[in-house]
Amino acid sequence: MNDVRHPVRRRALWSALAALAVTLGTLAPAAAPAIAAPAPPAAGDEVTAADGATLPIAAINPPSRLAGMVAVYTPAFGPTTKTNAFGGEAVLVSDGSSGGYTVQRVCTVISPCADPTWKPGDSTIPADGVVLSVSPGGSPDVRVWMRDHIKPGDTVHIAPVVARSASTTIDAVDPTASSNPAGVDGNGRCFPGCRGAEQLVQYTPASSRSTTGTNDYGFEVTVVNGVVTAAGGNNREIPADGFVLSGHGARGTWLQANAVVGATITIEGSTLTATIDERTAIFGAERALADADARIADGIDSCLAFPADSAKDASAAAASILAEARTAAETGDRAHAVDLANAAKASAELAAQRTAESRPAEGRATWVRPEETTRAAIEATLDRIDAAGFNMVFLESIYQGYTIYPSEAAAAAGVASQRPSMVGFDPLQVWIDGAHARGIELHSWIHTFFVGSDQTGGIGPVLSAHPDWAALQRKDVGKGLGPSAAEPGYYFLDAANPGARGYVKSLLDELMTDYDIDGVHLDYIRYPVSQPWETAGYSYSDYSRQTFAAHYGVDPYTLTPADAAWKTWTDWRVENVTSFVGEIRALQQAEAPEVALSAAVFADPVDGIGKKFQNWADWVDRGYVDLLTGMSFGTSGTSVAHDTQVMRDRVGENQYLYTATYGPFRGSTPATVLEQIRAVSDAGSDGVGLFAWNQLSAGQAEALAEGPHRVPAVAPHADPVAAAAVGLRDLREQVTDAAPRCIADDSAAQVEHRLDKALTAIDRGQIDKAIREIQQAASAIGTPSEGGAEQFASRALRDLDMFGRWLDTALKR
Repeated sequence: MNDVRHPVRRRALWSALAALAVTLGTLAPAAAPAIAAPAPPAAGDEVTAADGATLPIAAINPPSRLAGMVAVYTPAFGPTTKTNAFGGEAVLVSDGSSGGYTVQRVCTVISPCADPTWKPGDSTIPADGVVLSVSPGGSPDVRVWMRDHIKPGDTVHIAPVVARSASTTIDAVDPTASSNPAGVDGNGRCFPGCRGAEQLVQYTPASSRSTTGTNDYGFEVTVVNGVVTAAGGNNREIPADGFVLSGHGARGTWLQANAVVGATITIEGSTLTATIDERTAIFGAERALADADARIADGIDSCLAFPADSAKDASAAAASILAEARTAAETGDRAHAVDLANAAKASAELAAQRTAESRPAEGRATWVRPEETTRAAIEATLDRIDAAGFNMVFLESIYQGYTIYPSEAAAAAGVASQRPSMVGFDPLQVWIDGAHARGIELHSWIHTFFVGSDQTGGIGPVLSAHPDWAALQRKDVGKGLGPSAAEPGYYFLDAANPGARGYVKSLLDELMTDYDIDGVHLDYIRYPVSQPWETAGYSYSDYSRQTFAAHYGVDPYTLTPADAAWKTWTDWRVENVTSFVGEIRALQQAEAPEVALSAAVFADPVDGIGKKFQNWADWVDRGYVDLLTGMSFGTSGTSVAHDTQVMRDRVGENQYLYTATYGPFRGSTPATVLEQIRAVSDAGSDGVGLFAWNQLSAGQAEALAEGPHRVPAVAPHADPVAAAAVGLRDLREQVTDAAPRCIADDSAAQVEHRLDKALTAIDRGQIDKAIREIQQAASAIGTPSEGGAEQFASRALRDLDMFGRWLDTALKR
């Protein structure tokens, strides 16, 4: 009866866990599929084809596939696998037995697909099954295995292999400029941490570093006593009794898939081996439970408004299941122990999610690339967006040179009037109606000057019709139009060209006058990345060169950064972008003043100007935009908080900021997504945007609904006075509940009095008075210096500052 593949054993286990969860009331309905029969596949499981051939599974729901990887995507990942078209995929539907699946369809890039509608990538994940996915590269080629052994109609089995190991090579240990040339730039300086592209590096205490010093473009794990104790972002502290493993690019993905918390790490020479077994699963569950209990205790101690009872219930369920996991491991039932430990970890993570702060007044945006071509499909997507708690959608309405709606302006310019897959249907109108019916704002997201890509049809419809509108990089002068070197395969319009500018304006005019959108969101509102200037610099089109020369007496193609006129050339390009934003602002004010104008910008203003000629700070100073979404690409809370603070410091108090974080796009854990939301909120952001909906996993969506999006929220940019009132009422309740544990009774009474007066002033339209009362409330709170009272005061002061900022913005606009 210890056979780990016994169907009754596995089915009974998951049914019992589901019953336990329901009895304790710990799992929300959306999370229930995570505990159901039969058990989902796990990394290390083995696929057995109908002909007996076997293949080990390397990863479950990986954010991206490594070369030669065998992965399984479950419904928890999302609606599709989001993979590219260069591998192979088999759609498997459960046959009701333990680990048994019927092959619904299979397709690889190395052989014709049996049905032209089948795809070797981005397959739809069945609700009652999984997708087996293989990627190119590696030896032997796993795509060949899939082609030769998986056939439609076959029955395949996925069975657990409790222990597995994976090995790779360490590229450098405690790297320096001399010891690791791959970690050095062209000027002889180390990249951050002296970690090079696609390198896996070990950092030890012998390096004399306190942290790794790496940037955000990788993944790191902490190893103590041969066990991974923590995993996540970069620039990680190096433990005195251990080391840090740091991977860039695909090497970081390798760590993410194999060096999970609890994995055993061994190093022999340059060979690194990560081993995962039942001890790994139990260790991971123990860490998750300890984290959840600490968060619950901290939330209670600091009088945080969160559902403490339901968080405690989830923690209690996790502890109970974990105890059974330990017992199973002790009796040698290793597979049973893994299943139980994984269930315990899921319940502990749910407990932690429920401790997240959920603010009733803030922006919650997500970027959506529409792929749906029917009303029913759009409504289904909007239901999921609504369930995840978003109150704003940036809908990609013009991208890769196509409009998603039937455009008369495009047709009049001789450009394709609509994206081919959407002809005969107006998805934009359906999105608008559906979003508004759910209380969600719909902002049209525009690829302003980016109009084509080699990955999606080349130069695209706009430049096909008007090649003279193209931006030209320096290396292509005299050779003809080519794609960007710094942004490979991308084609852009010349921001200086009046024809190109007029065309984009005509599309935006059409959007604002013909559709009831809530906003226009300008993306790619810049030049292409223009470094190194000798090759990738933009734009050296005939129009730009002739126009600049006519004004300043010099052909910019002859200039170098050493020339006095180089700054003039740079400033001219910066002003081309800024003046276009100003023209769109004037158009919006004349045609649709109720429509919010926003822009996606690079958070670092120096980088934005120096590489892309995007001076968003000047746009704010000139009053050209209503809100900014600063793109923060970091992998940690610290990083995105820093970017938020940089933007807040530059734009001051009278600008709405919704920091854009990239957890979904990067495949970050739900915990990391929530950590980043918390970090940017504390750093002064008025909300958070998650990029992007199409990459948001089901687990991330559930974490949002259980955590920071638990309470419905109003976005401040649309009605700052109403949003401030909502926030003030909520804060008043928190103050009442917090006394006397986190705020003294007399102070609480003073704060309540001031908040009541502020709300009365808002009701009477006395915004100046409301701001003064908010300031008095902040003074009454004071600044406690320790414990839960300090945390409570910090949150309250943060929010009072935010509400006052919103009211002040309302006064000045």
